[in-house]
Amino acid sequence: DKRPRNGSQFVYFGMLPIDPMSEEAKALIPYTRGVLDALGMKHGPSHGEIIMTESGPCLVEMNCRAHGGDGNWAPLARKLTGGKYCQIEATVDAYLEGEEFHKLPDVPPSPLKAHGLEVNLVSYSKGKVKSMPGFDVIKRLPSFVWLSPAASVGSEVTFTVDLITSPGCCVLMNDDPEILDKDLNFIRYLEEINGLFVYETKGESLA
Repeated sequence: DKRPRNGSQFVYFGMLPIDPMSEEAKALIPYTRGVLDALGMKHGPSHGEIIMTESGPCLVEMNCRAHGGDGNWAPLARKLTGGKYCQIEATVDAYLEGEEFHKLPDVPPSPLKAHGLEVNLVSYSKGKVKSMPGFDVIKRLPSFVWLSPAASVGSEVTFTVDLITSPGCCVLMNDDPEILDKDLNFIRYLEEINGLFVYETKGESLA
């Protein structure tokens, strides 16, 4: 989920799971497997980035590693798929529990078993951080799973124009999509009113 903000055309707002039976997935899954075959990557997890263009998928990168983010996505992957369809467990089973590995379906289940996403936080202000009250509020949301601030007391926050200038990210997950949407909308509201941070001096704002 990338959108224009703060004078930049490609600000990260988050990562959204898609149903494996969606039209996007039906194009992405065989394309990704074709890339892996072409590169000779036959064993272990992979991390790929692919842009969906008007003419179809276009490769950005492919790496022989699991998805990053310190594994914060793993609880969401397990919940969405109803169990062990997660790169971590699948990789361990591939090397140590072959029988369990071969029980995994060819693609994740459809429909997905839960609702969730990773949220990249967006700053519309800048200044030296005195406190971070918005992060404490996020942790109390019903859909909260995990939070990783990219700022701390005493650090400088600036306007978010790319992934590096995001002040942090969090994972939200809920069985009820309405509650999930409510929590996500509240986070976006916090950002817009500059409620994530209190600055030592009057912060500059674009909101």
